[in-house]
Amino acid sequence: MSSSIVLLGGPDSGKTNYVGRVWPALDEGKGSLHAAEQPQDIRFVLDVTDHLNSGSFAPRSEHADDRRDFEVVVAAEKGGDRTTIVIPDISGELWLNAAEQGEVSAELMDEMRSADGGLLFVRVNSEADVRPLNWVTSKNMLAKLGNEDDKGLPTQVMLCELLRFLETTLSQRRDGEPPRLSVVVSAWDLVDPQKFEQGPKAWLEREYPLAAGRLDDIEGIELRVFGLSVVGGDLKVDEKCRDDVQENGLDGRGWIAVEGDDGVWRKDTDLTLPIAWAVGS
Repeated sequence: MSSSIVLLGGPDSGKTNYVGRVWPALDEGKGSLHAAEQPQDIRFVLDVTDHLNSGSFAPRSEHADDRRDFEVVVAAEKGGDRTTIVIPDISGELWLNAAEQGEVSAELMDEMRSADGGLLFVRVNSEADVRPLNWVTSKNMLAKLGNEDDKGLPTQVMLCELLRFLETTLSQRRDGEPPRLSVVVSAWDLVDPQKFEQGPKAWLEREYPLAAGRLDDIEGIELRVFGLSVVGGDLKVDEKCRDDVQENGLDGRGWIAVEGDDGVWRKDTDLTLPIAWAVGS
């Protein structure tokens, strides 16, 4: 039995660094899922992990021809049912192009139709974030500059398009239940304590109200929102975090923000949780 989990998100949304952190978590076997077999080829993942261990985030995967998929057999319990998770390394630029053009390649469509779960990434303070122009205040500027201020498809419109793709392509899980989607807000360590307490769903509603509304209206998919910090800090600007990673490695670093039954958001060191939810574990 196998299950394909598709990772979606625009450029600089955190997909690649998450894959680099989730493999060691699966290999260690202390979370909700563990690796039941050693993957045949983990060079891509190890490259990402090496970047993180050196104190820097992995560079963005920008070209479709540079694609390296990650496949691993996982289980929730030793000796329990095994699931083959296939995580296609599809670049953020490819997803962005698909959203802009309203269509995807046959290869990508096959990947999505074979999947019964997904992880959709959006990043706090992403350098690739595109906000819609304020047409009232920008009208005169645009008249002078032409399209120079047009930075492309707004991020929340892209997210809505990716949700539409998922809604129309994801398959039912093998137990007959609807497909599952984990919405992962990465770089969640950058928010202040008040925003953390309110949770990533509230952040989405505030930052991307159109996309958040689409999440509320999505049909045929079970979804859950998580916050993510791959190393517990920003390696670009936090020297203390960077020095600690370089000296002591990644063990014990990184967490998932999850909402408890009491409605309180807490940090959980189990980095496999978004995947475990998506596969129905």
